[in-house]
Amino acid sequence: MTFPSPLLASGFALAAMALLALRFTAFTAFKRSLIKICVNRHPPANTKA
Repeated sequence: MTFPSPLLASGFALAAMALLALRFTAFTAFKRSLIKICVNRHPPANTKA
């Protein structure tokens, strides 16, 4: 087989899209946790708003 089958190509595209989505969700979760850590580390000066 010199050319990849359409099933293989679609599977590869699906895997690539899933990997991108996984990386995006992991990045957003990491950023969210990082922001949470920063907020917890530096609490606001005036607690009685």
